Amino acid sequence: MPSRPPGLYAKPKSKPWERQSAASAQRIRGRRGQQIRAAHLAGEPLCRECLKHGRVTEAVIVDHALSLAEGGEDVPDNRQSLCKACSDAKTAQEAARGRRRAQRPA
Repeated sequence: MPSRPPGLYAKPKSKPWERQSAASAQRIRGRRGQQIRAAHLAGEPLCRECLKHGRVTEAVIVDHALSLAEGGEDVPDNRQSLCKACSDAKTAQEAARGRRRAQRPA
């Protein structure tokens, strides 16, 4: 009986977005994360970034002012309320910085 190729049962390599970083290990998740989010939005219901520009917009996302991937901590002083549009813009900027960091030679 022929043997199976050695790679047939090999565990597939994880994709970059599936790898757990030190930052993701710090993130508060689950019920505790939901409680923190609800309490934060109750205390800061308007988008912090929109308020800086004179707009009044309801916040729907609790964001880390300094992202965990860039050295921020999951503590109350590092949280901010943002609307979806401001969160998307900030996330795009953070992703661009992450790509630039990944491209730098070691």
